[in-house]
Amino acid sequence: MKTLIAILIIASFLQSTIMPVDLVLIILICRSFIKEEDKNLYLTFAFGLLVAHLNGNLIGTQSIIYLVTIFATHLIQRSRFAKNWILIIPLSLIFFSLNTATLSVLTNQSIQLFPKVVWETLLIVPAFHLLRIWEERFIPKKDIKLRV
Repeated sequence: MKTLIAILIIASFLQSTIMPVDLVLIILICRSFIKEEDKNLYLTFAFGLLVAHLNGNLIGTQSIIYLVTIFATHLIQRSRFAKNWILIIPLSLIFFSLNTATLSVLTNQSIQLFPKVVWETLLIVPAFHLLRIWEERFIPKKDIKLRV
């Protein structure tokens, strides 16, 4: 969890300075598809506040949008057809479009979905596989006990 928090902090600083894509939301959506935990909601709220502060947006709006997105991801994850990883592509396209449209309406800017949402959707596939490999290989499970 500590490395995930460090990665999310670095991603939030990269997102607010260099890259226009929503890296924090990409990582949080991938994590919520891999593991359905309440910790995802806490991380979502905290990093939504951090990203809103770093971008100069209204504090709380981005965290509420992130929370709705991750909560919807948790609801979809409980369904039967969510076992296939390809489902993440159309769902992320919908989530990123709603995220961009909502933030554009709240900040009174024009809605420009095409380049940003497409790049975010394309980035979610390798991020999903990298996070899944990380969670499977390097995060110990509670069932494993070492004998002394």
